[in-house]
Amino acid sequence: MNWSKELFEKIEVDNIENLEEKKKVAEKIAEKVKNNQVIGFGSGTTSYLAAIAIAEKVKKENLQITAIPTSFEIKMLCAYLDIKAVNLSNQKPDWSFDGADEVNSSNWLIKGKGRCNV
Repeated sequence: MNWSKELFEKIEVDNIENLEEKKKVAEKIAEKVKNNQVIGFGSGTTSYLAAIAIAEKVKKENLQITAIPTSFEIKMLCAYLDIKAVNLSNQKPDWSFDGADEVNSSNWLIKGKGRCNV
C-alpha cells in the first residue's frame, strides 16, 4: 500500500523530546530481538524509534519476526517497515516493549504526553 509509506516518509524525528535518550533505549530493545519471535510493540515515540531499530536489525541479520502492535499508528509503521503484524487474538507475544513519559513517586506511569495514566 503506497499510501502508508507516504504517511511515514513525512515524519520528522528531530521533533521528538529526549531523542538521544530514546534512541539509546530503542537500540537496547532491538538488541533483544531473536529470530522467529513474536513481539508486542508499544505505542509512542520510544516505541516508534524501537520499531525502526528492530527493522534495521531484522533486515541486517535476515531475521523473521512478528509484531503485535498496540496502536493503529504502530501497525502502519510495521507495514512501512515490512514487519509482519498480527493482533493479540492471533498469537501470543514472547515479550513486549513500551515506553513511559514519566513514572511518579507512586509508580504510576504517565503515557501519551501526559494524556494516558496507567
